[in-house]
Amino acid sequence: MKQIVKTALRSLGLEVRRLRRAEPETVEDFVRAGRVPWGCGYNAAKDGLIAAGLANGALLEVFRVGGALPAGYGVAIDERCVEYPWLFAQLRPGAGRVLDAGSALNHGFLLEHPLLRDKKLHIVTLAPEPECFWQRGISYLFADLRDIPICDDFFHNIACISTLEHVGCDNTAFTHQMAHRESRPEDFGKVMLELRRILRTGGSLFLTVPFGVYRHFGSFQQFDSRLLNRAVTAFGNAEIIPTFYRYTANGWNVATEAECATSEYVGWIADAWKVGKLPQPLPLEVDRAAAARAVACVRLIKL
Repeated sequence: MKQIVKTALRSLGLEVRRLRRAEPETVEDFVRAGRVPWGCGYNAAKDGLIAAGLANGALLEVFRVGGALPAGYGVAIDERCVEYPWLFAQLRPGAGRVLDAGSALNHGFLLEHPLLRDKKLHIVTLAPEPECFWQRGISYLFADLRDIPICDDFFHNIACISTLEHVGCDNTAFTHQMAHRESRPEDFGKVMLELRRILRTGGSLFLTVPFGVYRHFGSFQQFDSRLLNRAVTAFGNAEIIPTFYRYTANGWNVATEAECATSEYVGWIADAWKVGKLPQPLPLEVDRAAAARAVACVRLIKL
């Protein structure tokens, strides 16, 4: 689902610039343009930061133990720059079946990572996406996470990266299917039950959601402590290992749940996702936040 959002934003926000230049935008473009989130060179800077982080064993170890991140990490970059390293830091080498619940991993540079090469990856999302890597042996299933057509106890690990918040909301801007215009935000509990059902005992669900002050933006909701606790409770008996990250003008860093509780999502980008159009000129937040200002990353080990 998040890949659909990303593709839509790229096509909307970069269409005019691509008419002016044939070559891809670069990190240098992002710096020269003043580091404006979602602006010129943003995606190159974001993907480059994530790729470098996933190749940095020392940084992944910091993410694995929940340590303090380097000063200035991820300034003007959205929460994927902490969610992906957090996830990859928890995954162990070797074979096994992994479910990507929401298609957050459907990017070439992520799929090339050694931690995924030996694993059988299944991707479940609502609708087909422009990028497809079937030739790598990846299985795609277009289905609703509230009713997953997969047998019990099938996966060794499940990743649900910034997807749960979209369940039961208006997803028509992402899928262009009117059947996905809903207002059932409580349905995230049904997803947690389904993810538990198809996860093996001893397996891990890696869950992330935007976190802070509760907000419902139509196409998704930002979780607060109450909703997060409800999601974890719905999953059932598990070992719970939470980590919270917060964004400030100094970038992303580990934080407590209480420190993240007052975090606000960047409203204008939430509105842009809903209508499928970026405002021009692009607004610039005082702290250069791109989307969420906090994210909850929770590992649930099924008991």
